Amino acid sequence: MTPTPHDALFKATFSQPEHAAAALREVLPAAVAARIDFATLALQSGSFIDQKLAASQSDLLFSARLERASVFIYVLFEHQSTTHPLMAFRLLAYMVRIWHGYLEGHPRSTRIPAILPVVLHHSDTGWNAAVAFQELIDVPPGTLALIAEHVPHFRFVLDDISAETDEALRARAMTALGRLVLWCFRHARRPEELVARLSGWYDLVREVRRAPGGGAALARVWRYILSIADPAQPRELLQRLLAAAGPEAEEEIVTIADYLREQGRQAGEREGRQAGEREGRQAGEREGRQAGEREGRLEGQRSTLLKLLRLRFGELPEPVVARVRAADAAQIEGWIERVITSPTLEDVLTER
Repeated sequence: MTPTPHDALFKATFSQPEHAAAALREVLPAAVAARIDFATLALQSGSFIDQKLAASQSDLLFSARLERASVFIYVLFEHQSTTHPLMAFRLLAYMVRIWHGYLEGHPRSTRIPAILPVVLHHSDTGWNAAVAFQELIDVPPGTLALIAEHVPHFRFVLDDISAETDEALRARAMTALGRLVLWCFRHARRPEELVARLSGWYDLVREVRRAPGGGAALARVWRYILSIADPAQPRELLQRLLAAAGPEAEEEIVTIADYLREQGRQAGEREGRQAGEREGRQAGEREGRQAGEREGRLEGQRSTLLKLLRLRFGELPEPVVARVRAADAAQIEGWIERVITSPTLEDVLTER
């Protein structure tokens, strides 16, 4: 499980060299990019960020040929609401971890590969901190010039999409999926606005769909959009997403129902365990815990079914809600299976 929706979409998209290579060509200095053989770009295993920062950072490490040598390209995606002023220091710590790992695998090596650090950033304010490590050294500028050759000296490549326009993102020389994902990150803090603008990107969505694996890639995009949205208004956003994404997207967006079902199942199991523990403590009997768990799972399934019915058919009549609340496990299971394919609410609840 990845810690955030941003992390999941970032890694699912840019861990693929095809999408990463196009994105890196776009942001690396042109003279550097021209010397890298992107056909050799390969994802390396491992993450190097601090665990406590996993909710606000994601990272990917690639290797490639740089003329006759090897080079690491380290991509850090920062998805928090503010800029961290010591990012260059964090990057230095991550780079040292990468070099340590390299030397563990090459114990006889007396040299280390270069690392090109890249930061992909989006926030409310945009980037407003140092991008060069030496800017963090707390000495007067004149003195810094004197000691510059004795302290770490590097700048990271910053791709700040916080204020990037839709037109600029669309014009990037990247894969269609890469551009679509960056655009989603750009507007992630306002999901309703993201969905409202999606119809203007319909041609790009169709281009993604035509690519190999395009349907699965778009399903990840739709899940990302719905997972960052306001959970209090799932039906409204889902309807707007279906309208903006076009009829071809319906099959992918239906996977959201599977997601909701799984979430309901997990919630039901948690409720069941909690109910079982309470019942067990009160009665002191194993049967009480099991009964509580069964009832908790069933209640979670009922809640999931009601959510799916509202997504499909709008507000539900009170008798329907009461009927679902009173249904047994077999009825609930059958109704959940029919909720996606049945054309009307009555067809879903018809006993068969």
